[in-house]
Amino acid sequence: MRQLRHYLLLYTLCVGVFTLAGGMFATTQATEMTGSEAELQDMKEKFGPVLKLEGNAQKEINAIATILGPGSKMKTIDATKASGEMCMLETVSKHNMVHFSEHPTQTTEDVVYFINPEQFVANGLDVTKLPRHPSELGTMKPLQWYYYDGTYVEPHQGSQLNKPFVIMSVNVK
Repeated sequence: MRQLRHYLLLYTLCVGVFTLAGGMFATTQATEMTGSEAELQDMKEKFGPVLKLEGNAQKEINAIATILGPGSKMKTIDATKASGEMCMLETVSKHNMVHFSEHPTQTTEDVVYFINPEQFVANGLDVTKLPRHPSELGTMKPLQWYYYDGTYVEPHQGSQLNKPFVIMSVNVK
């Protein structure tokens, strides 16, 4: 009889432990589902426009993502405080970059190219004869090349760059 009580007590204890463990597992699983759902929602909010892309547009964005991946010679710079733009800087010479507007419907300067003028000059172009790069946002004429001499605050970058660039914008929206 005593042995039967021990078995019953052990059985009750085991059932209690497994019930408690099962409840904890179910709670953990429910929390993970909630966490997974929150993570999915966060991804949809951050990458919604990208996730909707198909065909060539999807291939293009993947190509850009690969360029920005680890070991790349491109560095991303957040210039949104200065201009509402994200910047990709080529890190070998640090003298070429491209800016992308976060809100292209709010500007005609959706994509802005900053190019080292060295090759232009080497091929006979007097870059100083190009129109002076405007010192205010939103005043560039799309597809017009400008000369920036590096001596004043460049509005897209929000700082004085201290080196010359030829700069052109493109209006895509």
